[in-house]
Amino acid sequence: MAAATGEAVSRRQSPAWTRLPSMGLVVGVVTVLLALLVLYPLVTTLVRVLLDPEQLRLAEIDSAVPGMLANTAIVVLFSAALALLVGSVFAWLNERTDASLRAVGEMLPLAPLLTPPLAGVIGLVVLFEPRAGLVNGWLRALLGAVGISTSSGPINLYTLPGLVAVTALYLVPYVYLVVSTSLRKLDPSLEEASRLNRAGPLRTLVCVTLPAIKPSLIAAGLLAVISALGLFSVPVVIGTGARVEVLSVYIFRLLENFPPKTGSALILAALLLVLVQALLFAQRWLAPAGRHAAVGGRGFRTNPVLLGRLRPWARGMMVLYLLVTAILPLAGLVFVSLQPFWTPAVQWDRLSLNNYKTVLIDTRATSQALLNSLGLGAATATIVMLAAGLLMLYVHQARGRGRRFVDVVTSLPATFPHTIIGVSVLVAFSRPPLPLYGTVGILLVAYLIMGLPYAARAASAATDDIGLELVEASRVFRASERRTFVRILLPIALPGLAAGWIIVFVTTAGELTASVLLSSTGNPVLGRVMIDLWAYGSYPQVTALAVIITALNGVFVAIMLRVARRTLSRAVA
Repeated sequence: MAAATGEAVSRRQSPAWTRLPSMGLVVGVVTVLLALLVLYPLVTTLVRVLLDPEQLRLAEIDSAVPGMLANTAIVVLFSAALALLVGSVFAWLNERTDASLRAVGEMLPLAPLLTPPLAGVIGLVVLFEPRAGLVNGWLRALLGAVGISTSSGPINLYTLPGLVAVTALYLVPYVYLVVSTSLRKLDPSLEEASRLNRAGPLRTLVCVTLPAIKPSLIAAGLLAVISALGLFSVPVVIGTGARVEVLSVYIFRLLENFPPKTGSALILAALLLVLVQALLFAQRWLAPAGRHAAVGGRGFRTNPVLLGRLRPWARGMMVLYLLVTAILPLAGLVFVSLQPFWTPAVQWDRLSLNNYKTVLIDTRATSQALLNSLGLGAATATIVMLAAGLLMLYVHQARGRGRRFVDVVTSLPATFPHTIIGVSVLVAFSRPPLPLYGTVGILLVAYLIMGLPYAARAASAATDDIGLELVEASRVFRASERRTFVRILLPIALPGLAAGWIIVFVTTAGELTASVLLSSTGNPVLGRVMIDLWAYGSYPQVTALAVIITALNGVFVAIMLRVARRTLSRAVA
């Protein structure tokens, strides 16, 4: 009897990883496959760069490279600095002052999701192009009314400052997320003491608040720099018009040449990889300091900083940001997509849906690209969410030795810019033993790698709130581990997994950077087709496609928010 009891206790105390050999085997196989999926392209590319002398001989570094690198440094550093300023101010206004607009604060990080980057950039160009921009047309009409005549402008995005400004717009949400989280946790006692000593809002901000969250500000700035290095949509549209070449676009041009300059592209891609990894190392080194710089805020309530007459101006700035990054570009896209030609004046009597008919029905390349993007988005989201959901639910239940390895594998692709992923997949899968170039398979591989971190984060968030007492209760009633997994853990996590599916689908369907490197006439997708249409001057058609993908994204994001609200309501109840 005692032996039986000891055996039962031993069985009860043994790790779940060993009690579930069948599921453990499945999870192990899935983890190894994901590791191979992530590492094989990168290792193959590094081997070709480091061990193939032929690649080094073919790497003819053009005389334009020093200028391109200088342009890259200018755009990245200045846009990151501008984004750090704007994002930090928005975070402070929304978290610590009476100008807070909670709804706007929640929308700021979602602005890039509401309008895909390429669609948003094209929308901004439609508004502010020097000659045909809608806003510039209205401004010239106003200037003409007071006797000032000009044939272009007054706003010109096709300049280096224009490229910096638009790049910064798409970096602000990253800064906002980091800084607002730090401010939310900040102990308000120091700020209260400053106000009791009759320090004004600005002095309190500069002398107390900002020094307290300095590590988080540095981490946010580094995140902005990393994001700017990997950004492709802004420089390929605005940088090309301004004749300002940056690293991500230059690598794309090298591979688009005939014959492609693969050696040079690989050398520059390796340089980008090393630079990004160094910045990530610096960010991780600063992260612990950032976490300890703002402790004690939970449970505290503070009186918001009173801005007085500045309050409406502060709120207006936040609303203006949303207008410029999401609403106005979409309005410009809609107006141009309904016209036969892009003109600075809206021709109300010529508005029609002909451009939508052209891209959806009459032109096979665009309709096929739309179907491919939607199909690849759905396939990618389904595969990575199934894999990530299985792994995260299992390691949450098992708490075994494999958790660390799973975390590393699923988060590793997040450290690579999409340019690096695109180049690596192109090198690894364009020749035997896995020649996938020209097929949707090569795009699926890249999308799976890029979508894995999003899926893992969503699955982790969905499983972290599941109490292990539910698992223990299931064991008390002698339910098998597999039954516990299917009947208890999976249903609870399902809303969060569904939200993760939508996030992966939205980011994949509108993906641009890797798509332009891997797509061809045999496997068209929206990102590549839209870039080609823009280059050929088919502006009404490209804006119609941009409106379609934005509308689809909006529908899916609305569903995601509704699912998230329902999940939160159930958790509170």
